[in-house]
Order: sequence, then C-alpha cells, then structure tokens
Amino acid sequence: MFKTVIVSILITIPIFASTVFVSVIKPIKKNIAVTIDTTGTVIAKNKMNITVKTSGLLEMKVAQNSFVVKGELIAKVSDKPREKKIEFLKRSLLLQKMQVALQRDKTLIANDKYKMGVGLKNSYLSQKILLAQMKEQYSTTKNEFETLLLEQTNSMLYAPKNGFLINIVADNSYINYGAKIATLLEKENFIKLFIDSSYAQAIHKDMDVKIFSSYKNCNAKVINVLPKSSNNLMEVIVQSKEQFPLNLQINAQIILKKLDGLLIPKSAIVLVENHPAIYAIDDKNIAHVVFVEILKDMVNKALIKNTLSNDAKIVLKNAYMLHDNLAVSVK
Repeated sequence: MFKTVIVSILITIPIFASTVFVSVIKPIKKNIAVTIDTTGTVIAKNKMNITVKTSGLLEMKVAQNSFVVKGELIAKVSDKPREKKIEFLKRSLLLQKMQVALQRDKTLIANDKYKMGVGLKNSYLSQKILLAQMKEQYSTTKNEFETLLLEQTNSMLYAPKNGFLINIVADNSYINYGAKIATLLEKENFIKLFIDSSYAQAIHKDMDVKIFSSYKNCNAKVINVLPKSSNNLMEVIVQSKEQFPLNLQINAQIILKKLDGLLIPKSAIVLVENHPAIYAIDDKNIAHVVFVEILKDMVNKALIKNTLSNDAKIVLKNAYMLHDNLAVSVK
C-alpha cells in the first residue's frame, strides 16, 4: 500500500511540474511611422547681393544682421570731388545755354542780312558753324552732368525688399562702381537637412517632416531633393509652417512611410526554429505557435504584421517556456 502511494506521488509530480503559468495580453492595433533622423539648418528662401552704381566713401546706415524693410535707407556713398564737379557743370550748363541762345540770334541776323543782300554768305556760314560747335559743347557738358547726377542719385541705397542684411562691407570703405556692399536675406526661410546619400532613392517631394528645435517644433514638407552631395551627405530642402531664425540648428524626422500592424512587447516574441514567433492562447488555454513578421523593431516593443484575430490573446510571461499545443495555466 505504501509503495502504491509513493508511485502515485512520483507519477503526479511531473504532471504538476509540467504546468506552465503564463500571463496574456491583447495586441494593440497601431499606425507607426518609419522615419529617418537627421539634422539641418535654417536658410533664407531667397538672397540677393546689394551692389552700388557709383563710387566713393561708404557710409552704412544699418548694422550687421539688421532687419530692414523695403524702401529703408541702408547706405550712402559720398564723393566730394563728384559733388563739386556737379556744381561746376551745373553752372557751366547755365552759361553755355545762354551762349547758345545768343549765338542762335547772331546766326539768324547773319542769315537775314545775307538774304537781303547786305551781308556776306561766309559771315552767315561762320556764325552757323559756331552755333553748331556751341550746341555740341553744351550737349557734351549736359551728358557729363547727367551721368554724374545719376551717380549722385544712386549714392543713396535703399532696401529693395524686407529682409536681413549680412556680409556688410566695413563702414568708411572706399568702393568702386559695381561693388557689392551687403547681402539681403529675405525673412521667409527654408530648412536645409543633410541625410546619408544611401537614402537618395527613398526621399521624394511632399514627404512629411517633423521639425524639432530650441525655438519651436512644427510640421514641414519636403519641397526639393538636391542631386548634389558632399561628404556622402545629400541636401533636402523642406518648408515648415512656421518661420525660424536664420542659421538656427534643427533636428528633424523625415517620415518615409507609415506601417499598420499590432504593437506588442518584445518580451512576447521568441525564436522558434530560428524564426520570430509568438504564442496565442485559445479558449481551452492551449498555446499555439504563430510565426510573425516584424515590421518595426523598437526599444521595448515591436510592430508585427496583423495576422491575428481581433480577440487574440498573446502570451507575455514565460513565453520562452512554451511549445506548440501545450496546455497552460493563465494567471
């Protein structure tokens, strides 16, 4: 009798020992973005060089990196010799104009005398030639005056658009005609991102981008992918819904695509025959192995392809102890 009890106990022990206690979870349907993390900087949408159409001593009216509005005076170019020459030519023009008028009268009188037969033809022709010479001299003086006057007018430089002025030439510099004195950056800006060239085929126009910075966070869109690359990095231009300070350093995520699947803890995934799998528990508490496709691997969780029923129960605790068609005890 005692031997029979011992045998019964020995038979019962493995039965209890083989029972595996598990906890289960229900997977969560999730839409997760596949992204590329990158960095970039804020650049102006447009920039233009500010050049002068005169020469002289530069007097800047604004400071480096100043914001200016269209029509605002930004610089003046002074040239004392030119200003004196303009005054001299102005007086010369008045005098020459009077001389031309007097010579025109003399020519008309000489012509009348010639026609009446009381004057010589040569005298009339001489007066006529002298009038032509005076007119030519007046025209030459007028052209020089107008040229210098235009330069003087151009000595006042105004902002052609709203924007920021950078690369300003040092004040009191002597500059020549056509010289660049500053660069105007328009207030509206873009963001230039730098990504690994291996993603060249994956990035395209209108992709969604998330922008992160110390200034603010916002959404943006890819508007251009530049074909050039430097140091194995290609440039991607995006436009955000917000405006940022120029040259601000940016962190960004380019959203390549969005994946629909089931989100589960990574601890629920085991390797079965060297393939990722989970165990699903049926209504009779029987564990069934289900091979899964991992769509996105995260730190503590994974997004798997949705091949389960809506009421599926997935083993979380002790999944590594199971095998297919094993009866389990669910806590």
